[in-house]
Amino acid sequence: MDTLLLRESLEKTFAITSRTLTPTQELRIQPLISEISRNKIKITHFITLTYPFKNLSWKNTVKDNKRVSRILRKFSKYYPRLIWFIEKHDNGGYHRHLLCEDPFKVYDAIGTLNCREDLSRVARSVFDKTSLEMMSSNGSGVINFRERLLRNAIVQHNEMVADNEASCHIQKEEDVRSRVSYLTKQFWKKGMEPQDVVDFSNSDIDARISKSWNRGDFWNP
Repeated sequence: MDTLLLRESLEKTFAITSRTLTPTQELRIQPLISEISRNKIKITHFITLTYPFKNLSWKNTVKDNKRVSRILRKFSKYYPRLIWFIEKHDNGGYHRHLLCEDPFKVYDAIGTLNCREDLSRVARSVFDKTSLEMMSSNGSGVINFRERLLRNAIVQHNEMVADNEASCHIQKEEDVRSRVSYLTKQFWKKGMEPQDVVDFSNSDIDARISKSWNRGDFWNP
């Protein structure tokens, strides 16, 4: 997938909100929504990550998710719970999506994210870069300092994340049901089983829910 097509595809992904789901979509998302509710996982953010090359390895994608999880938790200074999803391109490559609890929760509690001494070591490593980017934006409001700081930390500490404006997109998530429906749309498509789409090894949910999905129920997802 070339850069332009990928960017257009991702923009459609970012814009999802308040969709009316079909009965089949509701059935598909129910095990995940129930698991989120049962564990009181408070999803606040949606993150999309792309590669700087054509990544054809699902196993490597899972390994890369593990590293991003570690960096995000170091940044956050606590253990936000995460749910990872892997999306396959028509050309066989992969990119990934993350639903997570608030990565800024600790910083909200202390009242600031702009004082260097309050930041984690990972966050401090990109504080100057982020501050310069904020100044260059001339207060346009296009760049959110907190989200940009997290974006820069993820890119800085992960060689497997491209360093461009489409490489790491972070936004608040207001409609978890619609988002989960979109993220599970590849169940039994492009050779992807549910456990290939949902990266259970790096997610804070019970992998046994994969037994809840019966392919015969989803001919028209």
